[in-house]
Amino acid sequence: MNNYFEIIGTIIVAIIAAIAILWGYSLQRRNELKLKIAERKRAAYTEFLKDFTHTVVAIMHDLEVDEPENDRQRILARNQLLLYASDDVIKKYNESINYSDENPDKRGDETEVTLFGEVLSEIRNDIFEGKTDLTIKEIENLNPFHRG
Repeated sequence: MNNYFEIIGTIIVAIIAAIAILWGYSLQRRNELKLKIAERKRAAYTEFLKDFTHTVVAIMHDLEVDEPENDRQRILARNQLLLYASDDVIKKYNESINYSDENPDKRGDETEVTLFGEVLSEIRNDIFEGKTDLTIKEIENLNPFHRG
């Protein structure tokens, strides 16, 4: 009978060890995937802001922005946003673009500056997983639309 309990005990320990190993492996894989997605998000946001800055500078200096290469870069940057940006970033970006399209005579007004500031704020929230305390007002001087 003692051997029976020893065998059962050994089997239970082995099962618990196997579950712990599988759980640890699963956790490690999940963390690796999360890190890989975070890296791709950062790359997507970097490319988007790089392209956006290029476009803003071109507009400020009355340069052509609708050349095929510029359009290609803009579309590729937006494709990356579509794949990796959070829902909140995409919603704020869409709101910002809709306002710009509906109000072409108000380019660069306070509303447009604020809307793009909200996009920047959502990008920070996404990258830092909501662990940022900066307000739109506190980052306004980093906003490419802000003239101050």
